[in-house]
Order: sequence, then structure tokens, then C-alpha cells
Amino acid sequence: MYRRKLRHSRVKNLYKFASAKNGNVLTVEWTLEFDACFHFEYSDDIQSFEAQPMGFHYNYEAKTLPYTPDFRLINASGVATFVEIKPARFFLKPEIMQRFAAKREAAKSLDSWAIVQLSRRQ
Repeated sequence: MYRRKLRHSRVKNLYKFASAKNGNVLTVEWTLEFDACFHFEYSDDIQSFEAQPMGFHYNYEAKTLPYTPDFRLINASGVATFVEIKPARFFLKPEIMQRFAAKREAAKSLDSWAIVQLSRRQ
């Protein structure tokens, strides 16, 4: 597992979200991720959430590739879930869904507590 760090970029816009629930400031890459932070912050079902959690490697087409989920959520029952936030247009590509299936399998093998969930936003 590894930790990905988001740094200032001339190409990407980075967004900061101050979370009272977590007591820290989260940095995210997309406006959709920033919007999701509000849902996570004010949801009674979510105990805590982390942006850009520890990444892991997955196998796809005979290659080992790195992957860092957008979020790691801990629900009220203490179950952790990885969440990837993408616009709906991403789901039109079959390769994206195949990659997510490979990522989900790798996440399941970590500690058997994590699954990868896809969030579709317009």
C-alpha cells in the first residue's frame, strides 16, 4: 500500500473541504468529489471519511497498476468502503468497468473489509 499526495498543479484544480466531522481539511481533485464531501459530512450513516486514502495495486491485463480511491468511508457500523466518484460519461466505456471490477477484487483481498463502490453523478 502507498500514500498518494496531491500537490499544487498548473494543470489540475484542487479543492479543499474543511470537515468538522473529521476535524481536518481534505484535498480533492474534482468538483464532484468536493460536492460529495458535503454529502459525507452531513450523512448520519457515515461516521468518518478520508480523501485519497492509502492506495493499493491491482492486476489488469497482465500488469500490476497503482490505484488510489477517491474516498474511504467508515459507516455507523464501523464498516469501511472505498468510493470512486466519476461523471456518468465515464461509465459508457467498457474498459472503465473492467478496470473497476479488477480494482474491486484487489480491494476485497486487502483485509476483507473494503469494497470499491462506484458513484455516478451527472
